Amino acid sequence: MMNLIVHVAGAWIAAEAASGRYPRPVAVGLSMLVSRLGAPTAAMTLMAFAFKRLNDAGAFEAIKALPAKSRRAPRRR
Repeated sequence: MMNLIVHVAGAWIAAEAASGRYPRPVAVGLSMLVSRLGAPTAAMTLMAFAFKRLNDAGAFEAIKALPAKSRRAPRRR
């Protein structure tokens, strides 16, 4: 379980660095550190970056616009 958490955290950091959140030297350094985690992290990074790009392009606007369900249970008569 801990291994999965490390891979997910590394992929999230690499996706944030690839999207331009950090200056270039920091992004390169983070990418080099994350690349040492291996293939699972690289695959998760690509998926996270693709999801981030789709979200920025508005691909999930219809899902976000759905009304939230009521948290209260319906009354029984």
